[in-house]
Amino acid sequence: MVEDLTVIKLGGSLLTDKKEPYTYREDILESAAAEIAECLSEGLIKNLVLLHGVGSYGHPPVLEHSLHKGFRSPEQLLPLSKTQEIVGVLRHTIVKAFQKVGIPICLMYPSSMVISEKMKITDYYFEPLKGFASVGMVPLLGGDILVDRAMGWSVGSGDQLAVTICQELGAIRLVFATDVGGIYESDPKVEPDAVHIGRVNLNELDATLERMGKSGLVDASGAMKGKIQSVLPAKPLIEKGLEVGFLSMMERGNLKRFLSGEECVCTRVVVE
Repeated sequence: MVEDLTVIKLGGSLLTDKKEPYTYREDILESAAAEIAECLSEGLIKNLVLLHGVGSYGHPPVLEHSLHKGFRSPEQLLPLSKTQEIVGVLRHTIVKAFQKVGIPICLMYPSSMVISEKMKITDYYFEPLKGFASVGMVPLLGGDILVDRAMGWSVGSGDQLAVTICQELGAIRLVFATDVGGIYESDPKVEPDAVHIGRVNLNELDATLERMGKSGLVDASGAMKGKIQSVLPAKPLIEKGLEVGFLSMMERGNLKRFLSGEECVCTRVVVE
């Protein structure tokens, strides 16, 4: 257990431009790093583990070479190596941005500590993660290809990993930072009048998912549905006090307001 631990997942849609392969949002990354640094210096965050999505750095090559379908032939090995390399460029860009504002990042790789089976995390070794976090380092883990006992390998879910870390390290708070203000009934980037959902009760999850499915949009917040479902294993922790929220960090100040308990556009996940 790491005392008063906050886990923040910076989404790929926040950090990268998914319309442009291998493009990151420099201004957003710098703003997010600066705001998190302020939260640490002001005591709003005591200990921190960061995760990040890979967005436009990981999705294009993974889809191009069907890496998400698991190991199928030796012809995939070099593309996998090249995918790891290009995602590494994003990882180091993020590390430098956080170091610039004084945050002591410890870059770590899920593929070195996590095993999955049919895309579900089954085994992990978090002692190094706990050790670095307990002395004040800030571990940073990003999207990765994991060894998968059934598929050879599979794409590791950063959302699933964030919840697992919360469970194992006894986190008090889990924040999903994206490019939209939380959960909506449809995609607010396509439908500006999309209805915002301020609270998601895990005891009434089916009703919430049904609300999110009313839109005729192809994506109709489909990615967000997956994020909410990934939080389900944390239900016992939420009942004991784990704070879970979805918010946007496209504009500076939202995270600070959320951590301070002030009014902000976000979605809180509760068990009632």
